[in-house]
This record gives sequence, C-alpha cells and structure tokens, in this order.
Amino acid sequence: MGGWGCPHESKGLCGHLDDRPCEPGMKGCVLAGRFVFSNPEKNTARALREKADEDRRRKLSRS
Repeated sequence: MGGWGCPHESKGLCGHLDDRPCEPGMKGCVLAGRFVFSNPEKNTARALREKADEDRRRKLSRS
C-alpha cells in the first residue's frame, strides 16, 4: 500500500485552512470530493457517485 502527503499539511496543521488541525477530507479541504476515504463521514456524494461510475466502467470493460 502506498502513502501520500497533503501539500498543505505542515506539522499536523493545514496551511490552506488557517492552521487548523489537518484532517484530510474535512470541509474546505482541497481533497474533499476528489477522493474516496475509508472514513465514510468524510466522503461526499459526488466522490461516491464518481467511484461507483468508475467501478461500473471497469466491470464492463472486463466483460
């Protein structure tokens, strides 16, 4: 499994959101809505919909 880091996070604080504690996917986060998180509370409807569409396309391409 790979790892990643947010370019706005520094020492556990978010430079994009006024140095609040960094929580990827929180409201206002540049990652919100762009990725699907393991914590369902951080997922937006758009991200879940796009993930489902991608899964459907992959399944159809394998058929």
